[in-house]
Amino acid sequence: MRFGAATTAFLALVSGALVLAPAPALAGLRSGPCVLPRTGVHHSEGLDTWNAAYPRPAGRLDAVLVYLSFPGATPHATPRELSRDYFPATTDFYTRASYGRMRLVPHVRPGWVRMPRPASAYAIERDWGDGGRSAYLRDALAAADPGTDFAKYDLVYLVADPDAPGVNSDATKVVNLGTPLHADGTDLRRFVTVFEQHPPDHNVLAHETGHVFDLPDLYRRPADGKGDWDTHVGDWDLMGSQFALAPEFFGWHKWKLG
Repeated sequence: MRFGAATTAFLALVSGALVLAPAPALAGLRSGPCVLPRTGVHHSEGLDTWNAAYPRPAGRLDAVLVYLSFPGATPHATPRELSRDYFPATTDFYTRASYGRMRLVPHVRPGWVRMPRPASAYAIERDWGDGGRSAYLRDALAAADPGTDFAKYDLVYLVADPDAPGVNSDATKVVNLGTPLHADGTDLRRFVTVFEQHPPDHNVLAHETGHVFDLPDLYRRPADGKGDWDTHVGDWDLMGSQFALAPEFFGWHKWKLG
């Protein structure tokens, strides 16, 4: 398998996911009296078009889970064991939310993929610096590519050893690349980087996967990092709070997703 990594530039942090390029041309016209037009903002809530840069949540979508270990740390669980933290719960969520129109099929890459540097070398944190995140993605893809055919998958989850020193669970998010990484004859423009504890936050992967389908965060991040994050929609939408008592998608988001 061949691997070629383009240099990535990290430009902005918007709505809980990194966006590194202007919104591309949109396709798929809708009409109706309640349809709001899509704007140029990242994860626009407009419904008149679909952003073709994002996969549509319909039919079968294949996802690969790549589990990353680090020098100086021995994982306490196997990738299969950790995968049960996320699946089948995430598949079930999207099957239910889509009324059976979508099926998310996980594929666990066998064994741990060894990163070349300790997790602490990447300075992993919520507001990650450009250099650390770029190096992390390049190293992860280079290490995983010999045993993974990335051309087979619609979604890529990079899951870090939760017990490795330097892994910060607050850093879990989706990374969108303006300049894609390249492997196995395909451009890779989007990764879900997972740094959760074991067991992880409730519904965290369903929330992050919502960003993969162009949904925005609906919480309000306090300026000082303290206070109530759930002032906008509370428990009423998964993109507002993954800890909700009965998280679902708003009807608006279900309409947007088709």
